[in-house]
Amino acid sequence: MNRRNFLKFGSASLATAATLSSLNVLANESASNSDDYKALVCVFLYGGMDNYDTIIPFDDVSYQGWAAIRAPLLSRYATSRTQSNLHALNTPARFGARKFALAPEMTQLAALYNQGNMAIVGNVGPLLAPTQRAMIEANTASLPARLFSHNDQQSTWMSGSPEGAQFGWAGKISDALVQGNIANDSPFSAITMSSGELLITGEQTAPYHLIGGNPADITVLKGVSGDLKAQLEQHFAATGEHASNLLKQDMIAKQQSAYHANALYKSSVSSNTETTTAFPNSFLGQQLASVANVISSHQQLGTNRQVFMVTLGGFDTHSDQARELPELQTTLDQAIGAFASELQANGLFDKVTLFTASDFGRTLAVNGDGTDHGWGSHHFVMGGAVNGGTIYGDLPPAEFDHSLDVGGGRLIPTISTEQYAANFASWMGVNETEINALFPTLGEFGERPDFMM
Repeated sequence: MNRRNFLKFGSASLATAATLSSLNVLANESASNSDDYKALVCVFLYGGMDNYDTIIPFDDVSYQGWAAIRAPLLSRYATSRTQSNLHALNTPARFGARKFALAPEMTQLAALYNQGNMAIVGNVGPLLAPTQRAMIEANTASLPARLFSHNDQQSTWMSGSPEGAQFGWAGKISDALVQGNIANDSPFSAITMSSGELLITGEQTAPYHLIGGNPADITVLKGVSGDLKAQLEQHFAATGEHASNLLKQDMIAKQQSAYHANALYKSSVSSNTETTTAFPNSFLGQQLASVANVISSHQQLGTNRQVFMVTLGGFDTHSDQARELPELQTTLDQAIGAFASELQANGLFDKVTLFTASDFGRTLAVNGDGTDHGWGSHHFVMGGAVNGGTIYGDLPPAEFDHSLDVGGGRLIPTISTEQYAANFASWMGVNETEINALFPTLGEFGERPDFMM
């Protein structure tokens, strides 16, 4: 690891990859006045969301087959999954007689989809090459490492490699944008509201951590005042520090940049806590409210490209799924709905794209009280720049033993995570040559689904 990366990853969580010159953003008129702003927001659903009970077959034949398989679970839901309670989706003609709907708890997501502001990307997952069940049975398929493992598949979704990877694809996108002079080199280019730092970590891009929408504080400064406080502030800002040793020089610069980055964030964003929309008081709702505040302050922060990471856990529903999953779906629906409303109210809906990701999907088969680990999963992509109101890719039938069923209704993906991510890279401004370098398996697949304008 080179000296720069050693410093970046060995420093405290306050540290960012910024230099002092990059923090003088308020004087950078080209940054602060530019309307060339774009942001990606990843909502990572930890545990593996059950897509079979999120995007539900809606035509009579498909629904009855699904309901028969899922009968042990369906009898336990407080809100019945009868067809009359589902939210019908406009289904593309290529699915023929098959129709789809969202779960009863997902009212706002269904409205966003049917209004053309959200798309569904079907059956996405880690792939090295197109794969069929027969290839797996014949032991001729090239498969991603450590399938069905939570930690490894979370890492693979974020980076293309199992647990232990250093850099994520969104962080690499941020690197490429800075190197191509499309994005400003800013400490606020990549922000995590909870965890999932890997996705937004690049070789030059380091995540800026927020806790409850705020940067980490130096607690001792809250209990002092006067000369003592001034002296402590100078100490923590490394004011006037000099050293001949190269390592000490870099650590001083790192401490100075981190301190001033936090000061700039507090002056630009922390005071901007009012939103037009009433966000739900859930963990996800408050994360997305903080993201909205940062986005609305992007000019003061001097950044024209940003990637955000927010998370929602609890989707590992091996048991008690009939109680837990509807609560999670309600949380997801209300938080994303409020986020969309806030962006629309502020005229920023066209500049922000939100997408979901998760460890994996889950089995169609019921284990008695829940479902087990799967592979391919369906995802939502929302924003004004999304070619919405339609489904991209495949939604395989809710039945067993077809060519994409690897057992128990575990779906073999038909869209790779790299194809999924490449669309976001292109929208953010990365050229195709660089995209192919960032995502080396793209050449193994055909034309990627184009769900971004």
